[in-house]
Amino acid sequence: MRADRPFPALCTWTDNGPDENWTLQVGLPASAIPAEAAPGDEQEIFVDLNGVTDRRNVPGGIMTRRPARDEGGQNVDSADATRYSIELAVPRGYRGALRFLPVPRGLQVADRPTWLDVLERGFVPAGDHGLRTVTDMRRKQILELAAPDARPLIWTGGGRPATDPRSGEGVGRSAVDEQVITLGSAPRRIWTHRPQRSPASAPVLVVFDGERFIRGGLLAAIDELVSPPSAVIAVDHAPVGDDGPDEDAAVGQRADDLVMNPRFCDDVLALVRQTAPEVWARTIVAGASYGGLAAAFFSLRHPEAFRGICLSPSFWETDDQGRRIWDLTPDSTDDDPDRLAGASESRTLETRTATAARPTFCVDHGILETVIADSVAEATKEFGDRGIDVAPRPFVGGHEYLWWRELMLVRLAEVLAE
Repeated sequence: MRADRPFPALCTWTDNGPDENWTLQVGLPASAIPAEAAPGDEQEIFVDLNGVTDRRNVPGGIMTRRPARDEGGQNVDSADATRYSIELAVPRGYRGALRFLPVPRGLQVADRPTWLDVLERGFVPAGDHGLRTVTDMRRKQILELAAPDARPLIWTGGGRPATDPRSGEGVGRSAVDEQVITLGSAPRRIWTHRPQRSPASAPVLVVFDGERFIRGGLLAAIDELVSPPSAVIAVDHAPVGDDGPDEDAAVGQRADDLVMNPRFCDDVLALVRQTAPEVWARTIVAGASYGGLAAAFFSLRHPEAFRGICLSPSFWETDDQGRRIWDLTPDSTDDDPDRLAGASESRTLETRTATAARPTFCVDHGILETVIADSVAEATKEFGDRGIDVAPRPFVGGHEYLWWRELMLVRLAEVLAE
């Protein structure tokens, strides 16, 4: 134990050999649990380690309570010495989010409402636990956990929700312009940022779940790129009414926006052309989960205008006509104005003559997000059969913000360097 720690390390790694998983021992002192999160008699503590434990097998993540004992070997209910512990097998190279959730005692499988309620009460320990605290896309605090052999991060921002999209705080000297405009079926906020060192001819970047990525430090990181995009358009998905953004409606609106919605796609394209009329390079569109699905869809629908960065894309989804993402691949019927769902009856000459452009998008996914990984493998074959080569790059993690914020910047730098 280090002398400057009030309690032993939260996480201890055991190396079982180069071809074997790590053994992770998590030990949580009861004294480190915030008072408002302390489990009651009918609760247990679940270790939420992204991709390693999950709500489909709650017992697999339940910590064992080990009370303190006096000199006679009797249990002593003392928060100063009582510990919760669990041992987990973790893949080599793993990186992911860690937090602790009070769950009902005896829970086996959590349905979605139960799980969402549990997530609201999640906590990170107090004290010197030796891990970095990060604010995730849901504005919840998590711990960043990395196996000893995990590769170093390039993007290390996002430790605190300090960046205010409205003020541009933390974005160097460049301002962030906030507007409310209608895209698709609803008005919503967008933020536009123009990096100072970027040439006016550089591509535009469109980011879904924009506020969440901005708060994670996206704009500050982009400003440090050798060759940043000419503009960044960050799109929010909470519809804006008379009382401001309706966060309760954001989940439904986000799905409506991002699940292969042609109207939303076309409106974003119009916004890009209005924002940067002098830029002829294809716009880079980036997103995670549903946003990754939308990034691929944008490239398929307007290959002359968009190229996608697809992070953990939800390729398992279907559109409102029951079609999968690869069913919307452009084919030889380019003279058919309805070759993609909801295509405009009248296209401009520019768009008609550019339909031969090749859809271009890259895909990253976690090896521990099983549904996503399986759907990516299925999509890769289907796209290949249609003449589109996709080479997915797996990362060692789950459906994971800590990877998304890193890979968005890495893939953006790669595309801009081409």
